[in-house]
Amino acid sequence: MIILISDLHLMDGTAGRHQLDAEVFMDTFVELARQATAAVKHLNEKDQDIKIVLLGDIFDVIRTERWFLEKSKNKIVEVPLSDRPWGGPEDEKTEIIAVDILKNIMKTNREIVSILSGRAWQSMGFPKKPDIVYIPGNHDRLCNVYPSMRRLVIDELDLQDLSYIDKFPNYYLNEQHGILARHGHEWDPFNFEGDHQNPQSYMAIPIGDVIASEIASKLPVLVGTKLKDINLPEEDINQICDNFRNLFDVRPMSAIIPWLSFQVKRYEQYGRLVQDAINSAFRQVGDEFMEIPFVKGWIKEHDRFWHPLDNGDKVQLLGTLLRTFDITNSEWKLKLVDKFNIIKELWTDDKYLKGAKKDFEALPKTFQYVLYGHTHNPFKGTVEIIKEKNKSKQKERVYLNTGTWRPRYHHSIKENGFSKWNNLTYTIIYKPGEMFAGIPVKHPVFEHWTGTINN
Repeated sequence: MIILISDLHLMDGTAGRHQLDAEVFMDTFVELARQATAAVKHLNEKDQDIKIVLLGDIFDVIRTERWFLEKSKNKIVEVPLSDRPWGGPEDEKTEIIAVDILKNIMKTNREIVSILSGRAWQSMGFPKKPDIVYIPGNHDRLCNVYPSMRRLVIDELDLQDLSYIDKFPNYYLNEQHGILARHGHEWDPFNFEGDHQNPQSYMAIPIGDVIASEIASKLPVLVGTKLKDINLPEEDINQICDNFRNLFDVRPMSAIIPWLSFQVKRYEQYGRLVQDAINSAFRQVGDEFMEIPFVKGWIKEHDRFWHPLDNGDKVQLLGTLLRTFDITNSEWKLKLVDKFNIIKELWTDDKYLKGAKKDFEALPKTFQYVLYGHTHNPFKGTVEIIKEKNKSKQKERVYLNTGTWRPRYHHSIKENGFSKWNNLTYTIIYKPGEMFAGIPVKHPVFEHWTGTINN
């Protein structure tokens, strides 16, 4: 059996903590071990095949404040743009920072990484140690760029059959189980460019990295700086900054302004000072983002004069929204963005269903499942029905999305507050000869589970 999970986004903690607790990981893997035992216990040990595929964005080396701040001689100093991956030719300092981020991710999430590695397979109840397969996504792309980072991932995930000299694969193919799995960012033009059949395309820096870092991760840093300038108590500053670190997990996007207003109202005793500080931080982030040479070059390269709203225009629109941001009257702008799907279309299921259709067209008919992550939206959809000659049963070819283990903040229907829900999705594929629900499997079958934890 093959277990597939993705989009854990384990972080170093500087840009917030957005993953489930280690206890939830352990409970889930104990349940997966129980299912694995039921599936293969009747087989000889050499025929027992248990794999766990980590399908990208397991480690998030982009969403961190380490790209902006570092400690030097007991002082916190700013990291220059030239030392960030998109700040110019990648140099030794960029690699040093990236490795430092990854080491801190491993340290901060020690228990979770140990569970993912399968080292504790006996205590979890697996009948044998699962084989771990690691496929990088866009947020852990740098883990495949530098040999030093590949070595660290190999050591921490106990991938001892691999060499750090070789790059990690960009997809996973298994004929017995009838599956092709990839992270899925290949179909997102803001997070992947080029040909997904060309390994070098996976090394290129996408504009999505810059947006996630220079906007989503930098914004709380600048908000904190602006609030310190107005002498807000440190406890209040930390609370507001933490709320900003959760900003991009708010749904729908147009609820971001009510979210900010909800937070700011807690500090009304400071009058307009907090609002002005937040507005100033947004505008500075927008100004600095639009002045990055990489961003200017990307917009120019993607500007299509015959297209009324091309991808270059969308990035420019994002910059304009930030540069003119006002917490008291920007809600209509975000509602306009929602209405015209300017941001939402990046995650629409249709785009990935079309990608799955392309993948199926390139595969033998024996392959029944294409799996992606990336969108954070667990999904299942039938792409094609195959009717075999002289057989009454039909075969489905199905696209499955492995969702995320990150939280989401949902605006209430009455628009008077927010709920935080933790998500968890996993997919299992069984091959012929294994047991599923007490019945021998004759052809590959799947189960796809999504849960929500409200704690």
